[in-house]
Amino acid sequence: TASSSSSSTSALPLVRSTTMDTTTTFRRRRTPHSPSSSNNIKSWMLITLASITIFMFGIFITIISQHKKQLKTGGSIYTKSNTNKLSNTAACPHGQERTWHGGHPAEDRPGSCWCGQDEYCMCTPSVAIDIVLYQKRPSTKNNPSDGADYDVWVVRRSDTNQLATIGGFVDTGETTENAVLREVEEETGITIPPQLMSSHHSGASSPNKNNSAIKLIGVYSDPRRDNRRHIVSIAYALEFNPDIMTTKDGSGIPHAGDDAKDVIAIPLEEIGVKYVGEDWYADHLSILLDFKMQLMVMKDGE
Repeated sequence: TASSSSSSTSALPLVRSTTMDTTTTFRRRRTPHSPSSSNNIKSWMLITLASITIFMFGIFITIISQHKKQLKTGGSIYTKSNTNKLSNTAACPHGQERTWHGGHPAEDRPGSCWCGQDEYCMCTPSVAIDIVLYQKRPSTKNNPSDGADYDVWVVRRSDTNQLATIGGFVDTGETTENAVLREVEEETGITIPPQLMSSHHSGASSPNKNNSAIKLIGVYSDPRRDNRRHIVSIAYALEFNPDIMTTKDGSGIPHAGDDAKDVIAIPLEEIGVKYVGEDWYADHLSILLDFKMQLMVMKDGE
């Protein structure tokens, strides 16, 4: 019995030892996983924070880019109002155009304007030039002329099929006189020597000003004169002289170019008599009738 008791007593420590070893082994197996889980959480937090930072930085870059683009296009400028207060103005974006009142036809229509914070919108007209290109009618056997009769070269528009004077819009940085040279060459092929225009720029005091190839007919600014938009046109008269002006093809005869469908010569006396009303685009008949009157006055003065 004593031996048995002793044997039992000596067995107990072995059980405790086995239990402790099992617990220690469990703890040793679990402990290495704890730092790894913490590192994973930290990594995800860093990734999330970096993503948010990149996203916010992208938004910031987009805002800056849009602001620079707006400044470049004049979308955000500062002008002094009548009350001497600085007001921020911006161009109306596409789809949010403001309504411009007036023009022809009478109905209101949307258009791009410069609008201030006080909702006051400035819609400035476009600038164009119109040229009455006229030429002394050559005398022929079937149509004798004393040199006092004139023909007017006009174009037939490709969009409306109406007759129109030669002309177009003035480019930014371009004078109206230079626009005359460019449009005449583009639409008829006629090249005007620059020296024929130089005296026109020399000022009112120049004794050679009257020698300019072009003469001012008038300024036409009625907002209803053109169906497209409000266009202010400066109309000039230009006498075509084949002896000093050349054509691109060397024929000495104007030919249609650019957006003109055709170029034709019309007897001046038939304008307003045979060619009237709907035959003409916009107010070009009025321009031609004014020129006709001025030419008659000039001839009577001679």
